[in-house]
Amino acid sequence: MASVLRFANNEYFLSGNFESDLKSQNPILVDPLWKGTKLEEHLSSFPLPSLSTQGSFCLVTSGSTGLPKMVSKQWNEIEEEILYWEKQTEIQSLYKDADTVFVQVPLCHLYGLLWGYLLPKRFGVSIECSPSSENGKLWITSAPKLQSTFTLGKPLPEFAVVSGMKFPVPLSRSLREKGGISVLEIYGSTETGGIGYRDPLRQNRFQILPVVQTNFVPESGSEETELQMQSPFLSHESFLLEKEGWTKHILPQNAYYATGDLGNWSDLGWFLFGRKDRIIKHNGKRVSLDRIESEILGLSLEGEFLCVPVADKFGFGETIGLFCTSQLPAAEILKILRKELPDSHVPRVVLQKDLIPKLPNGKPDYPTITKLCNEEFGRIQNQIVTLKNKTQIDSHSSVREILESILGVQPDENKHLVYDYGMDSIQYTELILKLERKIKHKIPEEDKQTSYFASLSGIEEYIQEKLYLLK
Repeated sequence: MASVLRFANNEYFLSGNFESDLKSQNPILVDPLWKGTKLEEHLSSFPLPSLSTQGSFCLVTSGSTGLPKMVSKQWNEIEEEILYWEKQTEIQSLYKDADTVFVQVPLCHLYGLLWGYLLPKRFGVSIECSPSSENGKLWITSAPKLQSTFTLGKPLPEFAVVSGMKFPVPLSRSLREKGGISVLEIYGSTETGGIGYRDPLRQNRFQILPVVQTNFVPESGSEETELQMQSPFLSHESFLLEKEGWTKHILPQNAYYATGDLGNWSDLGWFLFGRKDRIIKHNGKRVSLDRIESEILGLSLEGEFLCVPVADKFGFGETIGLFCTSQLPAAEILKILRKELPDSHVPRVVLQKDLIPKLPNGKPDYPTITKLCNEEFGRIQNQIVTLKNKTQIDSHSSVREILESILGVQPDENKHLVYDYGMDSIQYTELILKLERKIKHKIPEEDKQTSYFASLSGIEEYIQEKLYLLK
C-alpha cells in the first residue's frame, strides 16, 4: 500500500477521510501548522517511507531539534488502547454523561486522536472542535488552555481531560479551592500511548496502567530512576530523517522502551520529576526546568515563560535562565517567583523579548533561547567584574545617590528597590560593592541577608550603625 502525506486538520477526521484513507493507503498525518515551513520541505525532500500493513499510519512529530520523526502506529495498537479506556467505568461515565465533547487540541496528535475523536465516536458522543468551544461539561484540552480560561474568569467545564505537560501545581491549588471541576491527566507520548493517569488536583503521582510493564533504571549521580516500559499500545517502528533520507528504526517486540523521563516509584505510584535532558543541579539541588515552567504557568503571569540552563563563568556550575515576553519589570517577576517558588527554582537571569524564538514546527527554539540567556548572563557577570574596579563612589556619597546610580531613578524611602532583584543579582552586587566603598569596610555575609537592605531608610540606618561601630 502506498504512503500518502496528509496535512490533517480537524475536518479531515470529522469528514471521515481518515477512515477512508486507512482502507486504501497508509496516511502520514502532519500538523497543518507545518504547511509552508521548512518542515514541509524536509517531508518532501525524500520519498516517503513505506508501511508494511493495512490500517497502519504515521504520526509526524518533532523534538527540540525541529527535525521530523514519523512514528508508525499499527491499528491493533490503537484498538488495544481504545478498548482499555472504553472498559473503565469512570471513562464510560465521563463520555456518556456529556452530550458533546468539546475538543481544544489537534486531532492529528495521538492524544487528540484518541480522546477527542476515536473515544467519542465509540461512545456515540458528538464532537465540537470550533475555536469558540468553551462551553459544555467535558473538555479535551491542555493545561495552558485551562489556565488561560481560569485567569480570564471564563466558565470552566465540569470535567477536563489534559495531557502534554505536567499539570501546574499552583493551578491545581486554585482549581481545588474554586471547586466545581474535575481533571483527569493522561501521561504518555506519541511512541508509548497511555502509560498512566492521575487526578492532578489531589494526586502528585501517576497511577501506571495495569497493562504497562515497567523497568526503573538508576540514573548515574541521581536519586531518580528512568522509566522504561512495555505495553500493547507501544509503537515498535519509527522513521528518522537523516542525510540520506528516512531511516527505519525497529524496537524488538520484547524490548523495553526508554521514555527519557526521570522520577521515583513507590507503592503510591510514579512521581514524574522531568525529562532527563531538562534537569540541572542548581543551588545544590537537582531541578527540572520543565517543572519550573509548569509552576510559573500556574501563577497566571502575563506573557510566556521558558527556562533554560545557563553556565556560570566563575565555575559555580549551572544556573537557571528565564526567557519571557512579559511586560512586567524583571524585578517584579523575580519578587513574585521568590515568594511563590522554592529558592532552587528561582532564576539567576531574566531576559525579556517581544517574541519567543520558535522552530518551524511552532515549538520553542530552546537552543537559540539558551544561547541568548547565556550571552545575557555573561554580560551581567562581566559587569560584576567591572564594578569591582570602579571608584566613583566614596565616603562622601549618600545612600540615595548610590541607589540612584544603580536604579537610574530617584528612590523612594521605603520601597524594596534593589532588593527586589534578588541578592544574587547584578543590582544587589553593585549595591554592596558601592556601600563597602563608602564605609571603607567589608559588609559581613550575615548582614547582607537582613531586612536593612530592603529600603533606602533601612540602608541608611544600617550605615549609621556600622559607621558608629567602626569609630
